[in-house]
Amino acid sequence: MHKISGVFSASLTPIKQDLSINKDLFLRHCQYLMRQGHDGLAIFGTTGEANSFSVKEKKDNLDFLILNRIDPNILIPGTGSSSLNEAIDMTKHAAIHKVKAVLVLPPFYYKNTTSEGIINYYRHIIERVGDNNLKYILYHIPQNTYASIDFKIIEVLLKFYPNNVVGLKDSSGDSDRMLKVIKYFNDFAVFCGHDSLALNICKRGGAGAITAGTNVCGKLLSVIIKNYKNESTFKNFDQLQNLLQQIRQVITSHEPISLMKAYFSIVDNIPDWNNVLPPLNKIENPENHKLVLILKELIKKIDPLIANT
Repeated sequence: MHKISGVFSASLTPIKQDLSINKDLFLRHCQYLMRQGHDGLAIFGTTGEANSFSVKEKKDNLDFLILNRIDPNILIPGTGSSSLNEAIDMTKHAAIHKVKAVLVLPPFYYKNTTSEGIINYYRHIIERVGDNNLKYILYHIPQNTYASIDFKIIEVLLKFYPNNVVGLKDSSGDSDRMLKVIKYFNDFAVFCGHDSLALNICKRGGAGAITAGTNVCGKLLSVIIKNYKNESTFKNFDQLQNLLQQIRQVITSHEPISLMKAYFSIVDNIPDWNNVLPPLNKIENPENHKLVLILKELIKKIDPLIANT
């Protein structure tokens, strides 16, 4: 049985015109996401532009969410960094709050790193944080990090830290690899980082999903993942999955973060939503942008489709 499972939203991080985090809008968005049926929130991950923020900014905003009644037991903060000391600092801060888990990106930038080097990175974090109760989810996104969380890394870390290392978020898009990890490691929680693939991964023993698309279609994916065992009782289960795939296709046909932020700037009528941190570029005039308008129309279909199940 997985120690952690469910559908978690890889939350966007709203920012102000001055490029500081918009705390009030961030809190509002987290509250909105939880109303969509998520099991929790993965804040400060790739979709949250985590690597563009300082550790201090992330720590301050984690504190702010918890002070404003976001239950730490639903939070999975991203704490990985190419700086080992910053990764340790952020992970220690998350541990103090007794969060559900931490999602730890391996060091990036250097190519041709070895499994031993990545293992050493994770071992330093786990041992220097020194919290036997803190759960770690490894983060496999090699297209961004050039660092693969291979079988050897998982095997060694599970051997040394069986109570801490509980899972993996796989954002590679490689279904075969995810299924092999599920088959090889018993009770190791594999979270699919790809909205459209999540259903198949969960059917084959996956623990759930941690995805970007859930910012805009979290209710849809939550219904799919929480009901797939009873899909025969749904008259339109295939339509739910088809709509999810259409939304995913639109999101990934553009840089996803700026597109989803542009969408929220229109539907919430909050201009700050359309801000992104460099090197990302915001979408100018989102109210007239073709993909934003297509996304808006697709998302309108979610509630009527679910109501008709």
